[in-house]
Amino acid sequence: MIGAVVLAAGAGARLGGVAKALCQLDGGETFLAAIARTARAAGVEAIVVVAGPPHGEPIRAAARALGLAIAWNDDPARGMASSIARGFAALVEDRALDAGLLWPVDHPRIAAHVIAQLCAARGDADAAIPTFAERGGHPALVGRALWPALIAGDHPDGARGVLRAARTVRVAVDDPGVRRDVDTPEALAAMHATGPE
Repeated sequence: MIGAVVLAAGAGARLGGVAKALCQLDGGETFLAAIARTARAAGVEAIVVVAGPPHGEPIRAAARALGLAIAWNDDPARGMASSIARGFAALVEDRALDAGLLWPVDHPRIAAHVIAQLCAARGDADAAIPTFAERGGHPALVGRALWPALIAGDHPDGARGVLRAARTVRVAVDDPGVRRDVDTPEALAAMHATGPE
C-alpha cells in the first residue's frame, strides 16, 4: 500500500505570492483537488498535505474539505526538507504503507497510470523516479526504508541527496506532466493555453 506527501507549504513567491495549492486548472478544479483525485484513482491509501504560513489556513481548510490529512510546518522558509520531514513523519504513523509519493503541489497534472508504472517498476529498489524525455520529474515513489532519512532532514543535499545515495530506478513515462512544474505566472498561463495532455 502506498501513501502520498503533498508539499504545499511554500509562499508561492515566483507565482506572485499566491497559494499554489489553490490555483485552478481549466474547469475550476484546484491543484490540490486534482492531485487528490489522481492519487485516489491510482489507489493511494493515505494523503498528507504539508501546509504552513503564509497560506496555511486556507490550504488546511481546502485539505479538510477533500478529506485529506494535514501536517503543519511552522517555518517553511527553512526549506523544502523541513516540509518533507513533516510530511513523512505524519505518513510513517500508518504501518500498512510500504512506500510514499513525494508530490510537490505545483505538479497538478499527473496521469494516474504514472503512479501504477512507478509501483510496478520499483521492485526492491528504495525509490522510483519518473522521467520524461530522459529528465527526472515528480512525483517520486519513496520506499519506507528511506523515510527515516527524510524525516531526519539532515542530509546536506536534502531529499535529492537521500535519493541519490539510495537504490533508485528511473522510470520512463509518456506523461510530460511529470516535468511540468507550475511555479510562475508564465507557466500557469502556458498550462491553461495547452489544456490537458
